[in-house]
Amino acid sequence: MKLKLFDRFKKKNVKPLIIMIHGFGKRRSAEFANLVAALKDEYDIVTPDLFDQRYSDDKIWYNWVSRAEEAIIKAKRENREIILIGFSMGGVIASYLASKFVIKRLILLAPAFEYVTLTTASNIVQSAISKEKKEEEYPKIPSDFYKTFTEVVDNCKDAIFKVTCPTLFVAAYKDELIPYTVAHKYYRKMQNPHKRLAILGDGEHRLLDNETTKDITITLIRSFIEEKF
Repeated sequence: MKLKLFDRFKKKNVKPLIIMIHGFGKRRSAEFANLVAALKDEYDIVTPDLFDQRYSDDKIWYNWVSRAEEAIIKAKRENREIILIGFSMGGVIASYLASKFVIKRLILLAPAFEYVTLTTASNIVQSAISKEKKEEEYPKIPSDFYKTFTEVVDNCKDAIFKVTCPTLFVAAYKDELIPYTVAHKYYRKMQNPHKRLAILGDGEHRLLDNETTKDITITLIRSFIEEKF
């Protein structure tokens, strides 16, 4: 009996788990550095890397998705409740996974549910590269990966309409890569009544890096996780 009571006490003191799915940028999970720094004391955080740009043959779209899925499967085996956060392409993947698994809360940051052309996909990477202070630290994205990006979106985007957990969309009005209207469109078409939408009046695609949107985005995320928004 003492062992059972002790186990029960340990479970009550386990931190909530957040899995963060990165976008189509060469920093990969490092995109979440500011968010991780803000939340690491209160939450257990997992940030799987979806691809390795050092290997140009790592271009099968489902392999990218599977690496995120493996993190969820591991958490489920440990009976953890999962809060899932996805940025850009990672938002599309997070939606797909939230349609397959029981997720406590889903947060989509500038989700890339739509793109215009492969050129747009290329621009997503090039824009990210140009804004990195230490870009030489990260290997370049192989050109073949642009097509993989579009395949991820094409195969995963409709899953958002099957998501039933509480979902938060966050987008920036001045997003230069994925127009805020994309988040608004998918939010509006999503039948799930447990949804919220925040369109920030300033900022760009990188919500967690931009000085004008970083703090408010983190505040929105924290409030949504704590069921205050």
